[in-house]
Amino acid sequence: MTPLRYGPLHGNFLLLPIENVHYGAGCVSALADSLAAHGITRALLITGNTLATRTPLVERVMAAAGGRIAAVFHDTVQHVHRDSVLRAAASARAIDADGIVSFGGGTPNDTAKAVLMALASGVHRHEDFDRQRVKFSYPANIEVPPIAGPALPMIAISTTLSGGEFTHFAGVTDQRRRVKDLYIDTKLAAKAVFLDADLTLHTPLWLWLSTGMRSVDHCIEALCSTSAHPFTDGLAAQSLAMLSHGLRACKAAPGDLALRTELHLAAWMSVCGLANVTVGLSHGIGHQLGARNDVPHGHTSCVMMPAVMDYNKDHVGDRQARIAGFMGCDIHGASIEEGAAAGRAAVAQLVRDLELPARLRDVGVSREDFAAIAHDALEDLVVATNPRPVTSVEDVIEVLEAAW
Repeated sequence: MTPLRYGPLHGNFLLLPIENVHYGAGCVSALADSLAAHGITRALLITGNTLATRTPLVERVMAAAGGRIAAVFHDTVQHVHRDSVLRAAASARAIDADGIVSFGGGTPNDTAKAVLMALASGVHRHEDFDRQRVKFSYPANIEVPPIAGPALPMIAISTTLSGGEFTHFAGVTDQRRRVKDLYIDTKLAAKAVFLDADLTLHTPLWLWLSTGMRSVDHCIEALCSTSAHPFTDGLAAQSLAMLSHGLRACKAAPGDLALRTELHLAAWMSVCGLANVTVGLSHGIGHQLGARNDVPHGHTSCVMMPAVMDYNKDHVGDRQARIAGFMGCDIHGASIEEGAAAGRAAVAQLVRDLELPARLRDVGVSREDFAAIAHDALEDLVVATNPRPVTSVEDVIEVLEAAW
């Protein structure tokens, strides 16, 4: 295929202040040195209940920290409810924490970032979150409140493939409104990230593979973005090729640490630079499926990606055809429409090959939920930048029906 073309390129590219990425089996052994480099002597470790109570991994991380972790908080809640953030922030204040370590998947990671925000901005009550959350009304009214105070340094240790440890935003659910809100500031970015394949072997295989589909979603929405960029396109294309092959291979050989490291790197590539590129409807609906229906993030991508790709097919040029090529499809001689259809089919086939849920009905979402999900999705700023304009609740419901 000919090289991708872009309109006139000018502007600014934001690089997050992530100083080091450690990767490979056993790399967590460098944790103590990393903590020392950032002056951290009394860290709060934020992790999940399963990791803390049903695996020996927290003890391994504590040992690798060389005495620089003062306490562990493991009362995290999937989709990060405000109350759980308040409890974690109180734990950090109680030990006078001088740093945060997140250990696990998206839930501990977003909890940790939300704690950084809470400590820096004086969030002590449920209502205090409202002054910091991103406020958006369709189509272009947006307010992103900055974090005024200094944030503690954070080090992230990942055990899934969602890639959230490489972003500067957190999603926190207001359980009263049943809506997931965004909090955005470069101060929420980790200083260092550890991708240690050894620490992923206790991650349930369905979670490991489905969060890999979340990274596939990052790649597809970045490649098809209305603000696509050569830097992120290159990373997304290579990531998508690695994920398409590696997720299938890892399902067949889940103990292969080299494969797991490659997938960790692919997940990193799927979000590297994504602060500069707008995503779309799959992410926007997925946020609210989590908040309202408690659907795991990886599963939201599995059930929504094919339907969103079909919705957008006439608004993304030849990019869905290119996705087919990146995923290993032979599209030589195919028309753009034929290639695009192959791209959509390749994504759906990957979900089937990984034996993950493919329909909303398979993840406990009822048609009665559609109106509320659609209303909340329209208040998510990423929906406004979907390649095909989304202007009404009915537009979102159309996609939800297709995914049903």
